[in-house]
Amino acid sequence: MISINNKLLLSDDVCKRIKSEYKDKLTLIKSDIRQQKNYHERNENSWLFNEIKKIVSVNLGDEYFLYNRVTILKYVKGDYFLEHSDGPSNAVLRSEYGNEKLKPHFFGGVELCDSNEFEGGDFYIDGKLVEYKKGRMFTHGFNDLHEVKEVTDGERWSIHFLIHKENLLLI
Repeated sequence: MISINNKLLLSDDVCKRIKSEYKDKLTLIKSDIRQQKNYHERNENSWLFNEIKKIVSVNLGDEYFLYNRVTILKYVKGDYFLEHSDGPSNAVLRSEYGNEKLKPHFFGGVELCDSNEFEGGDFYIDGKLVEYKKGRMFTHGFNDLHEVKEVTDGERWSIHFLIHKENLLLI
């Protein structure tokens, strides 16, 4: 289930900084369900981790925290991510994530550009179009089906991250 969080948004300056500082670190990922560029920031002392920790805490509460990584995503013309779910959250992840076993978590994300910077690229969770708003945090469960439709023009940037809470029970 999707939740939209508007208490604290990422500023335009932070969104621009993410795109500027991470554009050369992105790697093209192609598989049977996706084509996109991404980078996994794992340095918990990085300025990006600190920015995302802050919006998670303000929007959800101090008992929630950013966990494991922040993934920067860039979609250009022809890129997409077909409908999929990421669960179960306590499974061993694919090799691209280091094959680690994760604590129970759910997912958060933030759009980094304005909707007029790209065409296509609509984001759906459980078949429902997510209203696009730069800088706003959204969350969804690990079993929720989600997808990014093919981008037909421009560049679509976002970040995706894991959120954890002690004694989190996921059904």
